Amino acid sequence: MAKNIHAPWGYPLDDTPKDDYLIERKQYVLSYNERLNVANWVAWQLNAAWYGNTPRRSGKFITDSSLPASFNRITHDDYTKSGYDRGHMVRSEERTASEEDNSSTFLMTNILPQTPTLNQQTWLSLEYECERLCKAEGKELYVIAGGVFSDTPARLNGKVAVPDSCWKIVLILEKGQTIKNISSKTSIIAVMMHNGKYEKSNNDWNLYTTTVDAIERSTGYDFFKGIPDILENQLEAKIYK
Repeated sequence: MAKNIHAPWGYPLDDTPKDDYLIERKQYVLSYNERLNVANWVAWQLNAAWYGNTPRRSGKFITDSSLPASFNRITHDDYTKSGYDRGHMVRSEERTASEEDNSSTFLMTNILPQTPTLNQQTWLSLEYECERLCKAEGKELYVIAGGVFSDTPARLNGKVAVPDSCWKIVLILEKGQTIKNISSKTSIIAVMMHNGKYEKSNNDWNLYTTTVDAIERSTGYDFFKGIPDILENQLEAKIYK
């Protein structure tokens, strides 16, 4: 089973591997869907060492030239005037130890269409919590994120599929721990957020907690296949409190 530091238990699997074009980077790993023109999922390790003082990259987002020439290589302008934000999966702030790390988050393969209030409020609220866990509590996080799509999704510029919802899974370990330390007591955050409009009254990530099991049913992916079944079943049934 393929694995790396960003998904040490192995990569998420589904029943349609032909739609999973794997891209491995130092900063994260992702599965890209040629039909949807976005990532199926993005996985990354996160701890305090990934945060630094590198300024956020300016200018247009970056077309990913690592995709095969036969793919639609999505550009910054494919999102322009669409009403949707270019929503980072790996947050820019989470890769600020170097300019190279930060630039990697602006590749269009790390981006999903998100409504402005989802991207700038509700999704961001969980990103802030991940930052707090890393910086204030020294946690080791393993994060996976992506979208849920209808059979006939709306498309930006006739290309980029718009997800109905966006989800994120955050496995929380103590400083210095590895996947060998995962137990039934390990904390895990799972959220599913509709890709719509949010108000200040409903923009807290805690309102959208769910189980990994529920996300697996919605996406068709098995996220933690490399973890022993009994432990996997316990983790995937948890709701974070």
